Amino acid sequence: MISRRDVIKWGAVAPAIAAGSQAAFAQAPQGLDAFMLDTRYVDSLPTEHAGIPAICFAGDVTKPWFDTLDPAWRQRGYVLGGITGSDALFVLQSLAQQQGRRVVSQTQLGEKDERGVYPVSWVIAPVHPSVTA
Repeated sequence: MISRRDVIKWGAVAPAIAAGSQAAFAQAPQGLDAFMLDTRYVDSLPTEHAGIPAICFAGDVTKPWFDTLDPAWRQRGYVLGGITGSDALFVLQSLAQQQGRRVVSQTQLGEKDERGVYPVSWVIAPVHPSVTA
């Protein structure tokens, strides 16, 4: 059975995803379960994301993965957004794929640094029917 919360969440996220990456990120906040902040690039939750639980880290996603994401992604649903380095997103993409999720939106926010890493905004959502409800 789909809960009222899921209907509201997917009602907000699904049209945004279908509209394209830029629109998905702009409209996704009302459907996000959490927002990851890489403190190497941002130090506080953007005002348009107020009220969404924030997961802060500084480049290494190990602790957020074990503490929050792995248990959450073992359940159905759970849409995650964030502003991180491209290096952290690479790791999150790999972990997400193993849990039936994928990056449905991503936007580069700045230039590459000397390591080739750049800030990026993104949304990861379930893509398999067994994890969406």
